[in-house]
Amino acid sequence: MFPNTIVFIDAGHGGLNRAGEYTTAPSKMFRHARGAFHQGSNFYEGVWNRVVTNQVMRKLDRFGITYLPLHHDYLDNSLQHRVDMANWYGTKFARSLVVSTHANASVPHTARGFEIYTSPGTTESDKVASIHWNNVNLLRNFYPKGTQITMRTTPSGSQHDNEANFFILRKTNMPAILIEHLFFDNFEDATLLMDDNVVDLFAEAQVRTIIEYFNA
Repeated sequence: MFPNTIVFIDAGHGGLNRAGEYTTAPSKMFRHARGAFHQGSNFYEGVWNRVVTNQVMRKLDRFGITYLPLHHDYLDNSLQHRVDMANWYGTKFARSLVVSTHANASVPHTARGFEIYTSPGTTESDKVASIHWNNVNLLRNFYPKGTQITMRTTPSGSQHDNEANFFILRKTNMPAILIEHLFFDNFEDATLLMDDNVVDLFAEAQVRTIIEYFNA
């Protein structure tokens, strides 16, 4: 669909290995007092991230868009490994983009909402973040439970993306966004994340953002 372009799809952290063990444990997980998530009341961020990215890649296949996952099926690839993959393969294409999928957590587990991060300063990544924020904000009006998603902006409310020195944003040589899909340690947000319609909303938004950015 877009010749000489590639999008790098990244699912943060690790997944479940063949023995059913969460490879990032005890990090990036939260045990809820109630509800059914992953292996009972545990919510494993890395497992959820892969559910979304798998959906994204299936949708990209339908459009014939070239992509490369930076993550392993279940191992927690180092950030350096992910960055090196993107930077090396990115040199083979005229245009490239990194989309890193995560879910958030924050003590005392009361925070809620969706937010996007880019590296500090004014960059091309800001454009991607703005496109993506708008896509999620639009789609949530058309999906069951979508309006229950809280859209977070910067503290001033003036921008759609937060700035942070996250390694994958700072070290990659192409536009990159890191998406925090709600707070998995908040019961209400975690329940939304387990809903198939919400997963599809987030995946569809990523695909629309990729198409819109490469089409510009």
